[in-house]
Amino acid sequence: MQSPNDITSASQVLPSSPSDSRGEGGREKKGAVYSSIGGIIPTPTTTTTTTASNDVNLLTAYLLYSLFGVFGIHHAYLHRPTQGLAWYASGGLFGWGLLRDLFRIPDYVSLARDGGTGRSEDDANNVTARIRDATVRARNGIPKMSLARIVLMGAFGTYFGFIASCLVYLPVESSSGSSSSSSGSIYSSSMIDNGALLLYGTLRAVGAAAGIWLVGNMGDQMLMNGPGDDDDDDSGGGVGREFAHLVAWCIGGFAVANAPVLVGIVHAVRRRRYRPSMSYVTNATTTTTTTGTRGSPSSSSSASARIGRHLLACAVFTALLVLAAYNHGSVTFAGGRRVYLREAIRNAYRSRFWEEEFDWTRFRDDRGGDTGGEYLKKAFDLQGERAARRTLGVGMDAPHSEVRSAYKRLAMRYHPDKMGSNFSDGEVLEAQEQFVKVQEAYKVLNDIEQRRKKKEAGAGQEGGHSGGNRPERDEM
Repeated sequence: MQSPNDITSASQVLPSSPSDSRGEGGREKKGAVYSSIGGIIPTPTTTTTTTASNDVNLLTAYLLYSLFGVFGIHHAYLHRPTQGLAWYASGGLFGWGLLRDLFRIPDYVSLARDGGTGRSEDDANNVTARIRDATVRARNGIPKMSLARIVLMGAFGTYFGFIASCLVYLPVESSSGSSSSSSGSIYSSSMIDNGALLLYGTLRAVGAAAGIWLVGNMGDQMLMNGPGDDDDDDSGGGVGREFAHLVAWCIGGFAVANAPVLVGIVHAVRRRRYRPSMSYVTNATTTTTTTGTRGSPSSSSSASARIGRHLLACAVFTALLVLAAYNHGSVTFAGGRRVYLREAIRNAYRSRFWEEEFDWTRFRDDRGGDTGGEYLKKAFDLQGERAARRTLGVGMDAPHSEVRSAYKRLAMRYHPDKMGSNFSDGEVLEAQEQFVKVQEAYKVLNDIEQRRKKKEAGAGQEGGHSGGNRPERDEM
């Protein structure tokens, strides 16, 4: 909240009329915006003529907010693309941001309509925009340190870092000492394990930088270089270099202290600056003899183009989120067994669930209970039990002893040592593939059976008797 003293001091540098800092025809020059900042935002050597975007209005903003507020489309409409993406990624900032927008949208509209030729009398006397301009001048372009923004940087840095680290799946040595890497690899399991952890950590640092960058550029603030840096161009490279600096700090924080988010926040707080303006569009017909500096208002576009870019960014984020869930998401079953989502999808395809009759009554009853959709998991065979029993040639109600017998018989049949010289190369290769399938099928069924026994034994002890009954089979 701006103090009375700050506003008083700010009003001393506020132009006495809307045209004081404008050139001929009322066009505002970038060079005049921060002429009193004293080098904090470098004084531009040249200026591009710009005009403000007047394609926003309060009614449309509230309509987009009421219909698509959780997707952040109203922020894209109001020239706040990073804030819109943050809203989409967090469900309207976990609901709190949506409530805040209900009262802040009028201010957002006022700031988005500020500046340029053709402004109405009301726009020229925009109190919200003029107070902001005075505040920026009084604080030399450096906003106050905000605890709420720092907390959001930590939350989004951790959130995006976790998503980025899940974008790939690499073998990591388990706690029992076994590794999922192939036995024929020329690299040891420890080398693969360390390499995977290093890659995961690097991705986490890059994701943390993206989350911090998103929050640091929300609203009327931005991350940019201070005086003395050479990155003072407006070609887009300066923004890329600034983000690269943040990524480097986060990676360094991971390498030194395994704290990429904390180190990234320290760097971002040092780089915080006010945006020169919330909405400008380049005037393609009239330009002065100079060009702007990095950190000056960037080119804008129509509302439909802004919303289209926002939807594209949301689609990219959704695709990355789905990829992360596919690689590292899991499904937990009643017996405590966890199956990775990528394996569950493969099991569902192998089960040919579309050939089975779906019991809608059981599905509705199960959905209303506390079983976590167990019928749906069984119907799609996400554990792979139905496909595994089909591989071994046993029915769903066959006891585990019959499963073990079928496994031994098929393992002996397709064992590589049983394939003599009288078999062709194609037959040997097919037998090897079948042998692997038999091994995998029995591993799945044996794991399910062991967990069922443990669950039954635990239930028997709680009920005061031993769990000697045969495990209940699924009815499909």
